[in-house]
This record gives sequence, structure tokens and C-alpha cells, in this order.
Amino acid sequence: MSDISQDSAFALLVRMQEEARLRAPGLPEQTQAAPLWTGLGLRLAGLPLLVSLDQIAEVLVRPDVTPVPGTKRWVKGIANVRGILVTVIDLAEYFGKPPVPADDRARMLVINVGEFSTGLLVDEVLGLKHFDAEQDRRDIAGLDNALLMHVQAAFMQDGVLWGVFDLRSLTESLTFKHVAA
Repeated sequence: MSDISQDSAFALLVRMQEEARLRAPGLPEQTQAAPLWTGLGLRLAGLPLLVSLDQIAEVLVRPDVTPVPGTKRWVKGIANVRGILVTVIDLAEYFGKPPVPADDRARMLVINVGEFSTGLLVDEVLGLKHFDAEQDRRDIAGLDNALLMHVQAAFMQDGVLWGVFDLRSLTESLTFKHVAA
């Protein structure tokens, strides 16, 4: 049998635990990460824009469209998206720019704003973009004037000024709602 009693064995374990606790490195200092703002990057008439993710239901390839007579030329028609008729708007043409090219990069953003079932054609979707929300830049003087009324802020990243395009502001615009020719 061992010469160590149960009491002294327990005392030895307690002493070892205390020594280990004193020699253990501390936890790393907790730092607060800067809050990130994430949006969907897109290109419209050559301009880099962002749209808040909560304003987009989905992104689709440019669909086949059935024209609707008696509408403005920027209303391309309607498209069937999984059994739901969606009004398709050429967003560049709406702002007086050349129409969105019918190429492989063009996309349709199905918007998630109010009661609208609307798809907005854009030149291309550039994926998710992440920005430090504390470095929000409000200088949007370099952006196209027709778009300025719907750009609520801007972020600078890698020398590119990304305008944050507000789809809610667009859908509340009377000119956007008035589609009859």
C-alpha cells in the first residue's frame, strides 16, 4: 500500500490545481469587432451600387418577357416566376440610360418591398459586399444625378464609391408607379 493518506493526496491535488491556475496563460483580451454592413453589389449603367439584402427577394437570370401594350418603354413586360406574374422594369432605361444589354451578365432583382411584384433588370450582379458600418461615407457627389434621389448613403472600398440604392424610395416614387404610356 501507499504511504500517502487520502487527506494528503487530496491536499496534493488541490496544491497542483492552484499551481496550474497560477501558471496558466490568461484568456485573450476580448475586442469589439466593427459592425459590418452587407449589401448586394450590382452594376447599373456603369455605376457600382449596393442594395440592402432585406429589399431583395431573389436574383434571377434575365427571364423571357411578354410585352404589355400601352406601357412606358422601360416597362419590358411581365414574366412568369414560378407561377407569379412579375412586372419587369429595365432600371437603366427608367433613369434615361441605354437599356440593360441582353447578355449573360444581365440579372433581374425581384424586389421585396411592400406589395410590389416587380423585377428590376440590372447590368450585372457582383455578389455580396461587406463594409465597415462605422466608415459610412456620405459624399455621393460623384454619382449620376438621376440616381441620387434614391441613393441614401455610400461606402468607399478599394477606391470605388458604392452608392447604397434604396428600393423603397424607388417604389414610392410617383414616376415609378405611373407605367402607362
